[in-house]
Amino acid sequence: MATLITNNATNVREDLGDVISRISPEKTPFKTEIGSTKATATNHYFLKDSLAAANKDNAAIEGADAVFGTLTPPEKISNTTQNFVKFVQVSATLQAVNTAGTKDEYARQVAKVGAELNRDIEAALVSKNAAVFGTGSVAGKLAGAEAWIETNADHGVGGATTGYTAGAVGAVTDGTVRDLTEAMFNEMAQKVWNEGGDPTLVIAPGLLKQKISTFAGNGVRQQQADSKSIYAGVDYYVSDFGKHQIIPHHFMSSTTVIAFDPSLWAVATLRSLKKTDLAKTGDSDKKMLVTELTLECKNEAGNGKIADVE
Repeated sequence: MATLITNNATNVREDLGDVISRISPEKTPFKTEIGSTKATATNHYFLKDSLAAANKDNAAIEGADAVFGTLTPPEKISNTTQNFVKFVQVSATLQAVNTAGTKDEYARQVAKVGAELNRDIEAALVSKNAAVFGTGSVAGKLAGAEAWIETNADHGVGGATTGYTAGAVGAVTDGTVRDLTEAMFNEMAQKVWNEGGDPTLVIAPGLLKQKISTFAGNGVRQQQADSKSIYAGVDYYVSDFGKHQIIPHHFMSSTTVIAFDPSLWAVATLRSLKKTDLAKTGDSDKKMLVTELTLECKNEAGNGKIADVE
């Protein structure tokens, strides 16, 4: 008589783990580090100003009458808000059955799309998206940090950043891609310093973060003889113009490095994140997650970027 084995049995229970693994990147370093403020309209205005150039010949004759110069008011600039929205719809049957990894698949899906929404916001904030004013048929879009930074922008041949002009932030033109070098990085740091900026944080996509880790600096890397670890990455780069923390970024342009002063940026929120139950139209539950916000760039000249690099 043949032995009954598991491959021939019809009543072996399925072996399904009770954990749902998710490894997608969720860190949002730009949004996390910058400030926050309140927007009260879809076109959010803010002000920037600058000091007159330093004058080494500022000297007055003793007893002279007052001579008044021309005072300049702050410049009013703006960015438009963007609606970020996600939807969840889960059938009543799926919520009733016994599911692995969660006791409530509806709640799990809501949490999941909430994390996705946060990633979408980060991607928009650091993007080279131009400002788009919303209409009844066109979705409004905020201008991202890469599109704002114009004064200290280093492009390849043919590349250009329009920046804020004629009441809106324009599109970025991609240039010829070239190798990222340490000289480029130091030149950018100097340009930002000349403008009075202090870009303590630098975000770079993975491959460019690796390229920055190859910068030689003016020292020799050392390792303790009894250490079993090799340190190849560079988390901080000290230039002649400050100390810059280098942060890898998942959602930015793959050919751009951005150096920024977090005090010069803020997320201006018109509508905080809200989770709304939608009307039932059948045997399922539906929810909408929505928030509306924009990016406030207090002074783009205090930041820098190196575009069109690999």
